[in-house]
Formats: sequence, C-alpha cells, structure tokens
Amino acid sequence: MESQNFEQWKKVEENVNEAEKNKRQAQKASQMMYRETKIPKEERQEKSEEEILEKSKRGRVAKKALERENVFETEAEKILGEENSPERELVELRKENLIKALRYEKAIQMERKGLLLEKVEILKGFDGAPSGEELEALDEVRDELGENQNLREKSLELSPESYFGLHLKQLEEYKKELEDGKIVETDYVKEQMEDIEVHLQANKPILIYGHLGSGKSELAMHTAKKYISENNPDILEKKQELEDILIKQKKEKKYDDGSLNNLIAVKELELQKLCELKGSALIISGSKNISQAEFYGHQVLTVDEKTGSTVSDFFMGPIYQAMEEGRIIIIDEVNAIPHEVLISLNHILTRKVGDKINIQQDSGREIEIKEGFGIMMTGNLNQGQEKYVDRQDMDPAFLSRLHKIEYDYLPQETEGSLEDSAGKENELFHLILADIMDKNGNMEIPKGSEQKLWNLAKSARLIQNVFAGKEIDGAYYFKEAGGRSTKYFLQENVLSIRALENVISQWKMEGYEKELDYYIWNNFIKESTVATDRAYLYQILKDQFGFFQSDGWDKNLDYGNEGVVNSFEISAPKNKSAKREFFGPRETVEMAFGKAPERTKWPEVSSAVEMEEENIINPEIMEMEEWNGFLKKEMGDLKNEIKEVCVAEQT
Repeated sequence: MESQNFEQWKKVEENVNEAEKNKRQAQKASQMMYRETKIPKEERQEKSEEEILEKSKRGRVAKKALERENVFETEAEKILGEENSPERELVELRKENLIKALRYEKAIQMERKGLLLEKVEILKGFDGAPSGEELEALDEVRDELGENQNLREKSLELSPESYFGLHLKQLEEYKKELEDGKIVETDYVKEQMEDIEVHLQANKPILIYGHLGSGKSELAMHTAKKYISENNPDILEKKQELEDILIKQKKEKKYDDGSLNNLIAVKELELQKLCELKGSALIISGSKNISQAEFYGHQVLTVDEKTGSTVSDFFMGPIYQAMEEGRIIIIDEVNAIPHEVLISLNHILTRKVGDKINIQQDSGREIEIKEGFGIMMTGNLNQGQEKYVDRQDMDPAFLSRLHKIEYDYLPQETEGSLEDSAGKENELFHLILADIMDKNGNMEIPKGSEQKLWNLAKSARLIQNVFAGKEIDGAYYFKEAGGRSTKYFLQENVLSIRALENVISQWKMEGYEKELDYYIWNNFIKESTVATDRAYLYQILKDQFGFFQSDGWDKNLDYGNEGVVNSFEISAPKNKSAKREFFGPRETVEMAFGKAPERTKWPEVSSAVEMEEENIINPEIMEMEEWNGFLKKEMGDLKNEIKEVCVAEQT
C-alpha cells in the first residue's frame, strides 16, 4: 500500500513540475507584455486585444507574448486541477519547505558572520606570542566555523525545495552580480574574500598573486569596498543612525508615517553619498617608472588667495590619504615596481590602526591611522616562463611582511559528461548558466546548447591551465603537421571570465542566430594576434571538446612545424542554430548542481503557508537580543530537521 501511495505521489510531483514549467513560461510572457505595453496584467483583463497591442511598438512581439501567456497559463491550471487537488496540496508544501529553507540559510549566514568577527577579535588581540587561552578559543571558533559549513551543506538536502531554492538563489545572485559588472561571489571567491578580510582586520598587508585574467585586481577592489563599508567609522555611524530609525519604525509600527519615511530616505541618501566618497579604495598602478612621490606625496606651488604670492604646499599621496581617511590602498602590479621604491614601504607595512605617523615631507605633520585602513597588492606570476614582461622577483624581506594569497581561475572540471560531473565545484559553468538564464532561472536556448556550454566551461579551464603553465595530459599537447606532439604555452590568449562573457553576450545579442561555435571563433580565437595561439586553440576545441564539427568548418589544417605556425586563417561558416528548447529553473539547477534529493515527506492535510517572512527579509532591523533569540531557535530547528532526515535515511 505504501509503495502504491508513493508511486501516486511521484506522479503528482511530475504533474506539478510540468505545471510549474508552464507557469514559468506564462510568467515570462506576462513580463514581456508589460515591457511592451506598460499595461499591468489586471488592467489588460478589461481591454480588447486590439487596444492592448496598439500600445506596443513591436506589435509582433506583443502578439506572440499574449498568445504564449494564454496557452501556458491555461495548460498549467488544467494540470493543477481543482482547488483541493493533490497537486495543489503539494504546491503548498513546496512553499512551506522553501520558506523554511530561506530562514535556515539566513540563520547560517548570520552565525558565520558572527564567528568570523569573533575570530578577527581574537587575532587582533594577540600581543606578541598568543597565549594558551587565546589559541584554545581560536580552535573552538574554527571548529564552529567548520560545523557551520557542514550545516550549510546538509541544509541543502533537507528537501527538494531546499536544494532547488537555495541553489537557484545562488545562481540569481551570480546573475545580478554579472549584470552589475561586479566580481561574482562564488564559494571560491568568498573563501578568498574571508581570508583577505580576516588578515586586514588583524592589520596584515595582503599580496594577491596569480595569472592574467584570473581577476586579482577585481577581487582586491571588490573586497576593499566591502571591507571599508563595514569598518570605516564614519560609514558605520551613518549605518547605525539608519538602523536605529528602522528599529523605531518597526517597534512603533509606523510603516505609513510620511515624516518618518522621509527621514529614512534622507538618511539613506546621506549613507549612499558617504559610501561613494569613502567607500572605495585608493589605487596605485605599478610600473617601472613609478617614484616614491606617487606613493607619499610631493610639494606643489600654489597661489595664496590673500597675498597673491606663490607659496609651496604639500600634496598628500595616496598612502597617507588612506591612513588618514580609513581606506584601503591597492598597489596594482606590484612586481612591476622597482625594488628601491618598494623597500620604502617596509616601515609602512608594519603600522596598524591607532598608530601615529609623522609626514616628514609636510614639516613632520602627525596623522593617526584610522579604522578601515589596510594595504593590498596584486601581482602576476612568471613561473620561469618569462610570460610577464617587466615583472621581477620580489625581495624576500619585503615578502615576509605580507600575507600571500594565490588567486587561481575559478574551479571547474575538465573531464567527464554533464550528467555525471555536475556539482558545486563547477563554478565556471555556473557563471555561464547564470549569464544565459533570465533573472528567474529560465533558459530558452538552441537544442543541445547545454552540452556545448558545458564543453565550453571545461575547455576554458583547460586553456587557463595551459596558459598558467600547469601540467596537463598529453592529449592536450599541440599536434603539429606530421603527428609530432609538444607541450604548448599560450603566449597571449586565455579564455578568462571576461573572454567568456564576450562570446556569450554576442551570441545572446544576435538572438542565438548562429551556432555557438561561430562566436567562439569570431569573438575569441580570431582576435588573437599570435597565429600559433589561434592554431592551438582551434585544434584543442575541435579535437578534445567537440566544436567546429558541423558542415563548413575546416577539418584538415596546417598546424606548422617546430611549434611555429606562420599563418592560421579560416573562413567560419554561419551555420544556423538548432530549434530552441525551454528549461525551467529546476532543470537549470539540476544542470548546474546535479540531481536533487528524493522527497521524504508528502502532504498529509491541507497545508496553508502562514509563516512570518519578515524576519527572513529584514533581520537587520531586529534588536540584538531579539535577533539572538531568533538565531538560536532557527539553528536548533535546523539541527533537529537534519537529525530527522538522517534517521529517516538510516531506516
């Protein structure tokens, strides 16, 4: 009987999934209708089709959207059935599970943030050699951070909704960060950011080093902005003022009080302006011609407004300015700077917040280093290849003062099928999917494109490994004319995130008119000025990753001799893309992360969703005592849920 009941519910789940897919397509069509006509859906009910379509400049697009909206909405409602159908009961259970998952995730995030702050305070309090008590406390915090990470992983397995909802939220955040032109905070990036922030808090200067296109400078600037906003006293004061008003608004329930809302708007604007003024790092671009004056400042001649006479004044350099204003200083391409200039930083690198500095160039004027100050540097790696011209090895004494972080390209499998290898480690593939999908996780792309995008992610990581000079399998060696294979070092081309975005964005902008292969050639390989790089990239993408196999692509090409290709030009065919296929968010998530866990609980009675969502959305306006109680309860509930699932799996 139980087996029969389970099979019945599985069929219900399939129906709900199909209905959801139709709902998603209807929703996309509704959004397109509003974009075209600016008429809300409710108002459209009272208008004729002719009245609606005449509001659109692209009548054909609006007509298609209206047709698709009606068809998909009707089909979804037909599948879901009557008001109390099993399908609708399951929909309500899904909503309940999703809200619970979002609450748990917020609690996990806030607990992690608190533990990281506690770790920083312990590290900052070291006075010379750490004591036994400090080390034991640090061990406990590290253990709790590990447990927090385990809870995060296990929470994904609580229900299919936890899995789909949290992973979709992750992809949606990637999408927004890509659209905003920001560095995407994948798990790998967050790990590096946490490492940087902890050491900045402990007054340790940072060196981020890695290869071209890995995103070192973007990581430094992004982390600096976030760090300053969380540590600059002036910004923190404004944030506290705003938080106090929001708490008052919540406690007194003055949500519609116009004067209070105006005050909030004013405070938000003040905070925004202050963040724009002080919320970014000061940057020094390294070069072999840089001088100490560009670090510390120099004398300038100005005209005294009262006397009209010419006087000498001091123009403060970015190092001292960052100290005085509590900002991060980023020294980009640090290993392009001459030794004698870098050595002048040795004393600065050991200074910390609260120390007083005399500016000798400004008559010994004294400044105090403000909270929020820190030093970050970025540099390339040569690894014996002489890849980066004008880069030099750095002085060991100088390096000993820095916390060094090697920042690699994003994690990504280079072997295996999409079906077998999907998972959290494929961050490059996740970024490609986030770029392709809409803001709700839907994709409508040429049939078979998911496999091509997977191969593109794999090939990008392999090409990055080749560029970085890492050991690769002989299958990826350059096969010259005559069959001789040699290990090849790309000279200038790497399929970085920026290069991938260039390929994908052009493909999207043209409405997927031509197959993806055309854009890979035209917007990446063809742009290389080194013929041998072009030949190697074409060969690898064709022979190892299945590109350039359709009609019209050159199959028998001259790959030169002795590792040199004098000319490599092809005529790329403009083959049309296949018919499009729609993927809903569930399919997108499983494409990215693999299959979701099986459902262990099914609806028993009508399940109305009556859970308070406010605390999920706005924990920042809760008072500390209230938040601590909420956090403690949520973490306790989460651990009990996980125990129940573990017991169920064992039985």
